[in-house]
Amino acid sequence: MLRIEEHRERRRKLEEYLDRGLGECWLHRPAIAALAENALRFFDGQRYGLGAWVIMPNHLHALVDVWDAPLSELMKSWKSFIAREANKIIGRRGEFWEREYLDMLIEDETHRQTAVRYIENNPAKAGLIREAKTWLWSSARFRDEFGRLKHPHRSADMLSA
Repeated sequence: MLRIEEHRERRRKLEEYLDRGLGECWLHRPAIAALAENALRFFDGQRYGLGAWVIMPNHLHALVDVWDAPLSELMKSWKSFIAREANKIIGRRGEFWEREYLDMLIEDETHRQTAVRYIENNPAKAGLIREAKTWLWSSARFRDEFGRLKHPHRSADMLSA
């Protein structure tokens, strides 16, 4: 039980750190945020199902239904592509992401809905906006009045960014 509490406390402190906007905030640049969002959405509906996402100034969250490829392969693909292209935009070399990532197994539909709310409300929780739907780099802007995600899987706007 102590290990679980230590893990929760570590995660809470990390969330506070990220919400304060500490560390590199390359994802705050619109071109890099668009790059990251487009990378997440590019194979949605073909290789995995993207249930929710948000691009924050210094990190991102994604709820992914994993199909054939393991999550570790998806993460490696996303992180390497985004890092390579973002570094070109910034004009730098070197590490872009932390090596590790936090993942969580979704237990049931209630847990899934909690995760979606957490992800999409992250910019409001961090004090960046008031309403989740107004964040430009989030699945919240694609939710209909019933909370259903209505977004194109591979749209022309993704291919041009």
